[in-house]
Amino acid sequence: MNYTYIITVLLFAILFIGCEEDSPGSLFDPDDRGNPAPQITAVDPPDGSLAGVGIIRITGTNFSSTPHHNIVYIGTRAARILEASQTQLVVQAPNEVGDGLRLRVSVAGAVAFSNEISYSLEPAVEMHGTLADAQTPWAIAADGDGNVYVSISRGGGSDGVQKVKADGTLEEYVPARIPRYDGMKFGPEGYLYLVRNLRLIARVPLGGGAEENWLPLRVGTRFVDMDFDEHGYLWVVGNNDAIFRVNVDDKSVEEFPYTADIRSVRYFNGHLYVSALKEIEGGVKSGIWRFPVDGTGNLGEPEMYFAFSEQYPGNNAIALAITFSADGYLYIGTDGPDGIIEVNPGGNGWEPLYPGLISPTGMIFAWGEGPNLYYTRGEIGNSKQALIRINTQRESAPYYGLQ
Repeated sequence: MNYTYIITVLLFAILFIGCEEDSPGSLFDPDDRGNPAPQITAVDPPDGSLAGVGIIRITGTNFSSTPHHNIVYIGTRAARILEASQTQLVVQAPNEVGDGLRLRVSVAGAVAFSNEISYSLEPAVEMHGTLADAQTPWAIAADGDGNVYVSISRGGGSDGVQKVKADGTLEEYVPARIPRYDGMKFGPEGYLYLVRNLRLIARVPLGGGAEENWLPLRVGTRFVDMDFDEHGYLWVVGNNDAIFRVNVDDKSVEEFPYTADIRSVRYFNGHLYVSALKEIEGGVKSGIWRFPVDGTGNLGEPEMYFAFSEQYPGNNAIALAITFSADGYLYIGTDGPDGIIEVNPGGNGWEPLYPGLISPTGMIFAWGEGPNLYYTRGEIGNSKQALIRINTQRESAPYYGLQ
């Protein structure tokens, strides 16, 4: 008998048994089904939100209270988790636009996704109107019926003023003659008033047609914007030594001394606001000033409402267009890194409007129906000048020209 062989076999058997006893069990457990799958029971708002900015509250079960252990997909993109508990997730919608997007939740440790909810995300910011590549938008105005009116240049020429309907299609409103207008506002009896960095105010009757040279102002003055107040006066501004008040009934004009390069004007809540470049303490500053307007339509002393040059960190940026929401938020179009900023009521504090979605420069504003604010975006890089629609989720302050 070969004892050496038998001893060798026995040694290997002992070693094998010892290894089995010391080795850990397999990582795979056929009985482990993972954590329970998350379940969605409600979504608020229920039908849809705004892509890239909307805040969505998802109620359900089996979520994780650790935010990064949850993933919320809407369509093909993940939402940003803002708050998390086992029964509720608060997220910011991803920038994906569409109807019938699949909203679902994945939680770490759960093998299965949640149930799916069909959800819609509308664009918060988008180009508006079927403008051709050769058409460049400038001044804009809105009529309260969902239509936007745009002064359009084409090369060195003009495409007149085009009416952009709610569906984006164009219809001529003012024939091509003037290369561009810098400011337009609707006024009493449906007249459209226009200025183009000259001393002349033009206007077009309700329904459109050729403009008339309605009112020349003082020689040497130039005007780029205007607005109506609740008394029916038209306030006209530019780079001048005064602000001009026009009575549209009799064409009488009153001047109020104020030396500044004014880019935009808006009447709001008993005050006339201007966005201007003005000499202050030996330097030119950009800011928003306001004047109280009394019951007879006279201006009081100006005060700084928002010191743009001091409060906005953009490199030598200036405030261009201004407008207000009904609840007192001031929107400023800029040539800085943020195309539009939103200033809190009272002028204290500001935030960029929809960071990452709005490009500079915010040149000209016109508030349309409901929450829709339109602006003329300046040319940036390879992107041409464009007409942009923004869903601000706010309503416009009263516009007295249409009343």
